[in-house]
Amino acid sequence: MNKVAIVGGGLAGLTAALRLRQNGFEVEIFERYPEPGGLARVFEAGGEPVEAFYHHIFSSDASYVALARELNVEQHIEWLSSRMGIWADNRLWDFGTPASLLRFTPLGIVDKLRFALTTLQLQLSADRTQFEEITASEWLRKHQGERAWKTVWQPLFRQKFAEKSDDISMVWLWGKLRLRGRSRSKSGAGEKLGYMRGSFGVLVEALAERVIQLGGKLRLGEPVRRIDRNDQGFNITHRGKTTEFDQVIVATPIADYLRVASHLFLDDYLIRLGSIEATAALCTVLELDRQLTPYYWLNVADDSIPFGGLIEHTNFVSPERYGGRRILYISNYMMPTNDLFWLPAAKVLDLYLPFLSRFNPDFDPSWIIAQHHFRAETAQPVVTPGYSRRIPRFETPVPGLFLCSMAQVYPWDRGLNYAIEYGERVASKVATSSAN
Repeated sequence: MNKVAIVGGGLAGLTAALRLRQNGFEVEIFERYPEPGGLARVFEAGGEPVEAFYHHIFSSDASYVALARELNVEQHIEWLSSRMGIWADNRLWDFGTPASLLRFTPLGIVDKLRFALTTLQLQLSADRTQFEEITASEWLRKHQGERAWKTVWQPLFRQKFAEKSDDISMVWLWGKLRLRGRSRSKSGAGEKLGYMRGSFGVLVEALAERVIQLGGKLRLGEPVRRIDRNDQGFNITHRGKTTEFDQVIVATPIADYLRVASHLFLDDYLIRLGSIEATAALCTVLELDRQLTPYYWLNVADDSIPFGGLIEHTNFVSPERYGGRRILYISNYMMPTNDLFWLPAAKVLDLYLPFLSRFNPDFDPSWIIAQHHFRAETAQPVVTPGYSRRIPRFETPVPGLFLCSMAQVYPWDRGLNYAIEYGERVASKVATSSAN
């Protein structure tokens, strides 16, 4: 029996394990955290599980829905209306529908017309190649104008990509808008997003249980320290011991992959991997005793505010599920070298608190029932022009060693659906390799 080690117990690693086990492979998953799920892991708020990093799915996320159906948890998916806003010109605005665009006075009538037409063009265009070699800043300035760039897009790109914001390929934004367009109603006036009763942890738990039921092994709280070659395959060093495997899948960010396997590769491959950067995510979650804003998703288009978004989960899902508590995510992306990323949680919150009253003048710190602080050193690949030429294949230069990373998801943005899809794809590559 072919024995496969999977490094990383997120959705990609778990999905790969399921497919391989179904095809007769012996599988062991090594996950450094005490619970599976990766960026989809959960914690408890008001007696109910909720994600450490906010998530939803789109109606076009076929891989997620299909797996949920296979695991008999599809009935937990709810398709809910969402309301999007933007903070610009020192006030809150509805944003994301034709009607809200008409009322958005920071843009003039010509700006609005160009904004609407080009956004529709992006949502309808199926050809991504025209957007791959040009930056979003250049394309948006040309097609929407300087005012739309300065007012709406530039602050948002800075919050998402920090000092790399002017270098991001237009294909990244095309992918985001294309997916959003496919999740809207035919009128364009509404959007349905998916969430699972009991959190997305319901699918993670069901997936992990299915792998174990089929005979797979899940080693939680057991990080892999090193991957080495041997005469027959690979040695995995973990918890002070070494285990032999025939093949290995590394289902982690590239930085973690290099920490355990860089010694196996020549310089040209390492240089290629090193050219792929990612921003880190700093996510502060507040449990509040009342609502802060009326929006589920509020983009902050204001460089003077030290975070990029407010995701008020309980404006999407009923607060009754959390004992009446309001769940607010304060989202912030930055390069992992940024000092803010490493600040203690209390100091991060001290920095943020004075700005929350700008979104609601009545806000008072006494509203906070509990606070939580989560970091992900690799969260958003920096997609620059020509990115498709730098994406590493699932197969690595070392036969039998495979990579499955969010940096390979293209041209779409990384997310739950693509973690599942790419986990299935890498499992197929492993099975094909074994058969040859």
